[in-house]
Amino acid sequence: MKINTNIAAEPLRQSKIDSDNLLKQLASARRVNSAADDAAGLQIIDRLTAQANSASQGMRNLYDGISLANVAEQTLAGVSDGLAELDSLTVQAGNGALTDADRAAIAEQAAQISKSMQQQIDNSSFAGVKLFAEEKQLAFSSGDTILNLKTPGLDGVVSGNGLAAIDFNTEAGRSAAQNSIQSLSKTVNAARADLGAGVNTFAGAARGLASANENVNAARSRIEDLDYASAVSQQVANGIKEQAAVAVSIQGRISAEQSLKLLA
Repeated sequence: MKINTNIAAEPLRQSKIDSDNLLKQLASARRVNSAADDAAGLQIIDRLTAQANSASQGMRNLYDGISLANVAEQTLAGVSDGLAELDSLTVQAGNGALTDADRAAIAEQAAQISKSMQQQIDNSSFAGVKLFAEEKQLAFSSGDTILNLKTPGLDGVVSGNGLAAIDFNTEAGRSAAQNSIQSLSKTVNAARADLGAGVNTFAGAARGLASANENVNAARSRIEDLDYASAVSQQVANGIKEQAAVAVSIQGRISAEQSLKLLA
């Protein structure tokens, strides 16, 4: 005759399953590791993760835009300084006490400044993108919206405005140079203002994304993350249950053996 002891063994089996699940959660620090843990919760976690990842990439895009704008603005600041120097030299060259040799020295200094300005413009780039080769509208996605930065086309602008070879010997030459300097200064200053406004817009959008992303991550954490204190407490309780189940199982086998002896 066979006496069934499966009833006594079932609590032990269930206790081991519960304990194994808790160990997985404690090891991963997550309450939800698979659909078996919480199918609906896992779907929400996946959507929130996608949303958080999109926001993070959007922030990286915006910060790249800010970095690009800063590089462009620094270049234009150097050009602006050069234009101010050229303007000063045109005024200096109008001094009636200067000789032709003095003005020739001024012209050489001006030529070096003009060459340096054009080199700054030509060499200005960000991640391989030439910033001033032509007028551009550079688009940066924040995830939900597209923000733009405008950069002016300044290719050959120095020589094109007659600033590469200024005639310092005549009043007409100096006056023409000053007019060109003022015109180019307006272009440069307007571009710097646009870039500054762009940086402020991008920074504001990035702060908004960061705040939203913090809330999304917090919501995901509440669903996904494990409550360690509760899990450890449950693990201790499972351990006690498992010990009790082992004792019951052993007692069941002993009782079964005694019953068989009595029936023998």
